[in-house]
Amino acid sequence: MKAKIVALAACAALLILLPYVLPFTHLNMVIEIAFFSLFAVSYNMLFGYGGLLSFGHAAYFGIGAYTVAILAKHYAGLPLPLTLLFGGIASGLGGVLAGAFCVRLKGGYFALLTMAFNQFFFAIALKSRSLTGGDDGMSLKRPDLYLPGLGAVAMNNILHVYYLVMFVVILCISVQWYLSKTPFGNSVRAVKENDERAGFIGYNTYLTKVALYASCSFFAGIAGSLFAFFQQFVATSSIDAAMSMQAVFMTFIGGVGSFFGPILGAGVYLYFTDWVSRITDRWEFVLGVLFVLLVMYARTGLMGFADIDRIKRALSIRKEGNR
Repeated sequence: MKAKIVALAACAALLILLPYVLPFTHLNMVIEIAFFSLFAVSYNMLFGYGGLLSFGHAAYFGIGAYTVAILAKHYAGLPLPLTLLFGGIASGLGGVLAGAFCVRLKGGYFALLTMAFNQFFFAIALKSRSLTGGDDGMSLKRPDLYLPGLGAVAMNNILHVYYLVMFVVILCISVQWYLSKTPFGNSVRAVKENDERAGFIGYNTYLTKVALYASCSFFAGIAGSLFAFFQQFVATSSIDAAMSMQAVFMTFIGGVGSFFGPILGAGVYLYFTDWVSRITDRWEFVLGVLFVLLVMYARTGLMGFADIDRIKRALSIRKEGNR
């Protein structure tokens, strides 16, 4: 217990001091890793914990991003926390709408239907030029944050943006961690293992899946809200199939089913793509090869290498083989 407290204190101190030791460009990447970590964790909750393989998770990331951009443009006086929250709520409602249909199916049919809904929301964003700017996208100005007793906190300062994004991301990831330990989390795991057996012992499997889908959509929407807030620009690339694949890559790289794996996966994915794209313009090919190798030889992702129990079992098997 003391070790955990010390580790948490060390992490908190690191996050607080990080902006003072990193250059501007690296600090921007840390902020991107933060909200993409939230996006990946929300996907992992859906797939890793719920067993629902989605190819359309970017729909809710994009809904959150566009909601923030539209609110910032037409309702500039709306408090910043409410603007970000409404982005998550809009995505959650979109998740309820799509999830009510998608979770009736299983396996590949579920995955294809989530992709279809992603394309549906993408088409709305593309064709509603008067509202979303179409393929030209839309820009926004970061609204200032007003805190009681402190007044306005200027969001044109990257330091303030960093602390706000970190606070929101840590809060949302903590809520998801808590949900995974509640009876709701237990019902999600039961439905994943065997939904027929879960229904037989009294779980409402349909409502459990819809609730999971909607909650994951909500947190993906918060991630999209932070994305729009940070980038000050939203385009259809935030809601297309490629963005959905980014969530898949981050989750698989970090480790499906490991709660903190997608956080590591987001960091590795963003840093690796940035590094490789500066070396070659064929970075997508390199990324594809890496993903194939991970799926074939490291199915537990990078977090699998940190699994102490798995390492001990492998060593014990090797020792027995040598005898």
